[in-house]
Amino acid sequence: MVPLVLQHITVIDGTGAAPQPDQTVVITAGRITNIGPASQIKFDKTARVINGEGKFLIPGLWDMHVHIAGVNADPSWSKEVLLPLLLANGITGVRDMGGDLDTLLSWKRDIESGKLLGPHIVAAGPWLAGGGRKTPEQLPVANEDEARAAVRELKKRGADFIKVISLPSREAFFAVADEARKQDISFVGHLPLEVGASEASDAGMHSIEHLYYSSFALSVSSREEELRQRLAEAAKKRDSDEEEKIMLEAKSSYSAEKAAGLWKTLKKNGTWVTPTLASLEISSHPGQWDSNHPDLVFVPPGLAKQWRDSINDQRVKDGAASQLRQSSSDLYLTGEMHAAGVSLLVGSDSLDPFVFPGLSLHQELAQLVHAGLTPMEALQAATQGAAQFLGWDKKLGTIERGRIADCVLLKANPLVRFSNARETAAVILGGRYLDTAALGKMLSKASAAAQAAKSK
Repeated sequence: MVPLVLQHITVIDGTGAAPQPDQTVVITAGRITNIGPASQIKFDKTARVINGEGKFLIPGLWDMHVHIAGVNADPSWSKEVLLPLLLANGITGVRDMGGDLDTLLSWKRDIESGKLLGPHIVAAGPWLAGGGRKTPEQLPVANEDEARAAVRELKKRGADFIKVISLPSREAFFAVADEARKQDISFVGHLPLEVGASEASDAGMHSIEHLYYSSFALSVSSREEELRQRLAEAAKKRDSDEEEKIMLEAKSSYSAEKAAGLWKTLKKNGTWVTPTLASLEISSHPGQWDSNHPDLVFVPPGLAKQWRDSINDQRVKDGAASQLRQSSSDLYLTGEMHAAGVSLLVGSDSLDPFVFPGLSLHQELAQLVHAGLTPMEALQAATQGAAQFLGWDKKLGTIERGRIADCVLLKANPLVRFSNARETAAVILGGRYLDTAALGKMLSKASAAAQAAKSK
């Protein structure tokens, strides 16, 4: 690979340091080998030199909650559509939170070997659930023994971590936690109704996903035990009106003292939280969904029709008010956690209706800024923070010597206006330079593949 040199750029390295203007970055064999003032850096004359004057270099972004090979993303089309779409949006790594494990591992091998162009992938494979049927993205377990066996099976198959979405009992949850510890594999996911956030953190849960689906408001309520029991009963009866009433009671009984104790526990145990604010914000405003949204070209016609039909679905409209209240609560709790030093991950939960892969990560970053993070802190959460969570902070996540050269070259400063993070001039993946022309070709092929895809 010919060395790549980026000259006269402003570097925002992801460490929290102030932007460094007029820098030269040298990339050799896929890694950053030198960086410093443009006037001082020497490089091989055979290198490809890019004049980056007026542009800004940031680390590649990570979307830490996606479904790219399951749920609404059928692998028969998603490989050709979602992988290039994510890259074109500056996303150089993803954490898949429920999908076809064999498919994801195959893509992962091909990406790391250079055979396939796409973001780095870490994957759970099927999530563990307390009911339902077995599918590529879901593995039902009925008791503690099955929960333990599922952890062992997924570890053996090559899963990077274990995800739980629901479990049949408290005992099954703690069996997963114990078996994951024995198998030396991390576990993450939704909080079951029977388990509070402090308990999950103490049990070793590495990240808690979704404040909404994890009923996070219960964990900071002065009436937690009572309301949690009532909510579990309402859920068994599928009484959505009662569930809504209970969650309103949870919000109104918010305890600042209890919340402060929970934040300390999460911080002490190294438990991260993925708020997924943007997907909830989007779903709570169906009246704002655009049936002619330009990114619908990356959604297969059958799925796009489902999305368009949902705009006028009365059930969607009826649920929007509840989700809007939840969105406001989640925004507040996210700000409180951040102020207390709880580590946050940036995840989009993309391919819910009108939650577009790629774009939705930038919407999530904007929501985090709205919650109280500075643009620099939001950027770090999606770069350095993701690398720290994965234990990869010595090899990527920042622009420093020795790091893998996963970077995004922007046309404008994202710290001045955060929407500038979408103004991509080029994406650099492992030292491979993808300029606007290359990205445009990728997107054209992706949209063509999406429009040619058949519905399930």
